[in-house]
Amino acid sequence: MKIKTIYTIISLALVTVLTACGDGDENQEMGSENEDAQSTRTYTDSLDREVEIPEEPQDIVAINYFGELTALGITPVGATDYDLDKYEDEVTEGIESVGSEEADAEKILTLDPDLIVVSDYREAEAIENYEQIAPTVALEFGKPPLEQLETVAELTGREEEHEQWTEEYEADVEEAREEIDPYVEDGETAVVMQFYEKDIYMYSTSTFPTIYDAAQFEPTEEAKNITDSESLSQEVIPEYSADRIFVMFADTTAEENYEELSEKSIWADLPAVQNDKVHIVDNDYWSDFNAKLMEWQLDDLVEKIKE
Repeated sequence: MKIKTIYTIISLALVTVLTACGDGDENQEMGSENEDAQSTRTYTDSLDREVEIPEEPQDIVAINYFGELTALGITPVGATDYDLDKYEDEVTEGIESVGSEEADAEKILTLDPDLIVVSDYREAEAIENYEQIAPTVALEFGKPPLEQLETVAELTGREEEHEQWTEEYEADVEEAREEIDPYVEDGETAVVMQFYEKDIYMYSTSTFPTIYDAAQFEPTEEAKNITDSESLSQEVIPEYSADRIFVMFADTTAEENYEELSEKSIWADLPAVQNDKVHIVDNDYWSDFNAKLMEWQLDDLVEKIKE
């Protein structure tokens, strides 16, 4: 139902705008002049679509990849409530909401974007409809955060900003390593477990570069073998455990599930529990994977380990 609704809204909104433009030849001419003045290039997105985009887009609607754009110093003109509700005011100030996950086509139209960025998991029909508003590029879902940042930098012509972010982040990483060094043993292993409703999940180590690359914790052999996501039964938790465990709850039921598990010997007897090396982290900020949140995660990781 929601998908049909958004397509209807997009279609009606486009009809309204095109009708209004039909009565304004002067505005059309001005728009054409502006378009001609802006140099463009052809970008092949993850769906193998060739999209004509501005060399350096200025007015971007971020239906996805908000974190990558802001890490590069780009302030989108519009973003979904998902991102606007997640980040602090200093990051989201001046950015218009384009609605929920599906995005409000009429609102996007009023922002007059020169580029719309989406993930390729979205329905093809939705992407085609966004394309009628402005050039729309779909990027590959699920790439490691640093690879995704590089992709967004290339898309937006912000390679220099990408290089600057990388240099600053690497300096922050070195500082974080020095801070946690007194609290971490050589070769210490770590895993991340997400409690989601009644289930427990682990993910590929590439999902958590803050833990395995920045902080240089070692993954366990079992963690190394996970390429996507894996659901764990309580019985196998000791096999997947590590010297240090980072735990996050996706919802209230998940937290209750964790509390029940923590009363059982199968959890209480884990070395990480015995050595007080279980860290509860914020699911909203640790289950989303982008460069901007990596900055936050690095600070949070240092704070948790030093507690």
